[in-house]
Amino acid sequence: MKVAVIGAGAVGGLIAARLTAAGLPASLVARRRTLDTLRRDGLTVEGPSGRPVTVRPEVTDDTLALGPQDVVVLAVPAPLLTDVLDLLLPLLGPKTRLVPMVGGVPWWYPADGSLGGPLKAIDPKGLLSDAIPADRIVGAVARVAVERRTPGYLRHLGGLRLALGPVAGQEDVKDLAALFGAGGFNALAVPDIRAEVWTALLAPFAFGLLGLATGKTAQEIAHDDALQPSFAAVVEELLALSAALGHPATAKVEDVWTMAQHPGRIRPALRADVVAGRRAEIEAVLDAPLELAKRVGLSLPTATGLLTAVRAETQQ
Repeated sequence: MKVAVIGAGAVGGLIAARLTAAGLPASLVARRRTLDTLRRDGLTVEGPSGRPVTVRPEVTDDTLALGPQDVVVLAVPAPLLTDVLDLLLPLLGPKTRLVPMVGGVPWWYPADGSLGGPLKAIDPKGLLSDAIPADRIVGAVARVAVERRTPGYLRHLGGLRLALGPVAGQEDVKDLAALFGAGGFNALAVPDIRAEVWTALLAPFAFGLLGLATGKTAQEIAHDDALQPSFAAVVEELLALSAALGHPATAKVEDVWTMAQHPGRIRPALRADVVAGRRAEIEAVLDAPLELAKRVGLSLPTATGLLTAVRAETQQ
């Protein structure tokens, strides 16, 4: 099976490294400094046990030379997806399956046609929806915590759960689950990939929103009892939205609150990205859920109020 991974960041790098280490070579598509570093030094992953392992996947920026693949993993931050379409399209053949591993609400979420057209927050011109047929997409939700220390060094803090499911139709994805399972992931073919999206989004949404509003980290928020009512209200609103959309999340408020009290259980919050000068996934994590809420006529007063206040402060 020919596999290519676009994006040599935290998640994409971990996918490529684990597949390569298991003898399942995956071509890793990278650019500029990252490309040069990986070609020279390989890719090192420090696991939860602290022991680093270095692998040397095939690394390239020439997707025309790679040609059509059986599977393409798209592991690029949501704001940069349209920037890699030129790399992606040469990899798509008649039977290629695309597996996007993106944060927040993915652009393909309305692909079943029940919610109107593309989400303005993350695909404002419909470029992604037009370029990639929905029936070629296998939705993926990665529950992993990985830090990218340098372009060639990742620290895997924990988690290997990978949920997979078609975004349109009833395609069997068990072979993909077996592929990622061979790389050591707890890969599952799930009946409702959209429910997985909401379950995974609860923590980034709540901690990200409150982090931007208060200037606190997820761990600080989780240990601040004064913030618990606001936190609970935000999570309950997102749970209500997932239920209204017909894909209810499976976690509870207390599950999300407890999660942040254990370092490595959640991805860095939006505030950490903003402080570090990284391109934060605010549109996919915060704006897209609010857009979906408007489409189904559901009010999210606490979340909307907090985000409005954050935006007003940042524009001063």
